[in-house]
Amino acid sequence: MTPWRPLSLLAIVAACSPAKRAAPPPAPPGANVVTITATDYAFSAPDSIPAGLPTFRMVNPGREPHQAVVAGAPGKTFAELEAALLKEGPFPEWLTFPGGAGVVSSGDSSIVTANVPPGNYLILCFIPSLDGTPHILKGMHRRLVVTPAPAAAVAAAEPQADVTVTLSDYAFALSTPLTAGTHTIRVENNGPQLHELTIERLAPGKTLADWQTWMAGGMRGMPPAQPAGGFTGPDKGKVGWLTITLTPGNYLLNCYVPDAKDGKPHFTHGMVQQVTVS
Repeated sequence: MTPWRPLSLLAIVAACSPAKRAAPPPAPPGANVVTITATDYAFSAPDSIPAGLPTFRMVNPGREPHQAVVAGAPGKTFAELEAALLKEGPFPEWLTFPGGAGVVSSGDSSIVTANVPPGNYLILCFIPSLDGTPHILKGMHRRLVVTPAPAAAVAAAEPQADVTVTLSDYAFALSTPLTAGTHTIRVENNGPQLHELTIERLAPGKTLADWQTWMAGGMRGMPPAQPAGGFTGPDKGKVGWLTITLTPGNYLLNCYVPDAKDGKPHFTHGMVQQVTVS
């Protein structure tokens, strides 16, 4: 899948790096939790959910790394969505990415909250296996119908964030430094195109420079970082929330989305940043 092919390196990272995970974070209080189970190579999830602010809790009991990208558009059929997403080539302009769970390794989980309007959506995993085949081509996609919320339903409140990360072309801006523990991060996309927040934990003693050298060298040898979760999306001008537990250490904030102009992943434009979690 051309648009998200750069995520192939995350598959290598997750498969080769030793597991060192924090305890799974709890969902935000009062959340409408939608559990997505990502196995090799299928999703288990509800067939439909009401519109609003669902919290997607993706758990990965599979052997390979997985993500749960949520993509769709009001007024589009599933046939139109599958024609746009299950093939190589750029995404059409009408496609929306309200927010999905970022990639995590086997045995880990990811929790995100997004504003999802009524319509048809697909849940997808674009991560490739080590043989290079994206999981969507192995059948890892599922239909999801988002129905109008009942008239009497009480709208879910936005999660209370303690950190805001603003995405732009091509940078991450944090409202406050990240610290160890559980955080709800408000993810704001102020850029003119789709972005994402991918969080990767650097191995002890490794830095962004080591990651860049590893990338430039063809990703040979032990990768210097492993995925810790993230938020796939949101679309330009939109917001979402990531609930994540971090342990002390050095991390990368990364964006693998291909650029709207040249198709290169955003980290090649400088959208990768090292941060220290104290």
